Amino acid sequence: MTWLLITVSAYLLFALANIGDKLVVSKYKTKPIVYAFYVGFMGIVTLILIPFGVIWPGWFQLFWCFWGGVAFVFALFFMYKAINAGETTRAITIMGSSAPIFTFLLSYQFLGERLTGNQIVSFAILVLAIIVISWPLESKKQKTAKQLIFWAVLSGVAFACSYVLAKYVYLYQPFISGFVWVRLGGFVTALFIFLIPQNRRAIKIDWQRPKKQKGGLILAIQIFGGAGVIGQNYAFSLASATLINALQAIQYAFVFILATLLGTKTPQLKESLNYKQVIQKIIAIILIAFGLYLLTIK
Repeated sequence: MTWLLITVSAYLLFALANIGDKLVVSKYKTKPIVYAFYVGFMGIVTLILIPFGVIWPGWFQLFWCFWGGVAFVFALFFMYKAINAGETTRAITIMGSSAPIFTFLLSYQFLGERLTGNQIVSFAILVLAIIVISWPLESKKQKTAKQLIFWAVLSGVAFACSYVLAKYVYLYQPFISGFVWVRLGGFVTALFIFLIPQNRRAIKIDWQRPKKQKGGLILAIQIFGGAGVIGQNYAFSLASATLINALQAIQYAFVFILATLLGTKTPQLKESLNYKQVIQKIIAIILIAFGLYLLTIK
């Protein structure tokens, strides 16, 4: 169950990064495409891992590594668009309700993954937990709600593609080597984003803004998110991509708890919840706990 502990830890780190994401795209008004550029560009940092086992994968494997990086960066872009359109918890969880399903379908079709009886039940419960924690999506601004759903589902599809591609890469390459090449695919994607004139102008404008507080926040997000990505990808190399993706339900529970605790002091994180919605999320957390329990039964 080492992979399970690693996965839970990774999703706690992702939850912390999600909270920071919300602050960057709302409080500091950083455009989603600009933020996606920053994250993709940071892939260059993985070059420090070259001495620790990076090998040349061959052109065929490099092709899939590149598309894995592309899918990851655009999944983040779609996620930031969803976060910017509404409540953090709902945006993240709607994304999560679609990502595990698409991951399961893609893994079944292209990776030949098969789950045991307990794993199938756990997968279904975890996906149900994600749906429960984010349904129904009530909003006075119907247009905004539709935009949030659109970007969140699109993000879920893109994340599913990135997860399956990462799992495929780890089937044929050592973890560190595959991880570095996929992240470099994200870096190349960031360069393409920068080549588009309107994106380049937006990046330059954002970069010229005061950075003292924002810079520290982005650095913290990159540390939490980077550590989470490493943990999640290492878990991919050890276990089923479908189950690891379904376990993102834990991340959304963490996001809800953190947003609730920090929302009193940070208006950008505050979410309007009535007692029915609170009960709804508590039920989802109970489902998550039960799903985790099933995974521990051999």
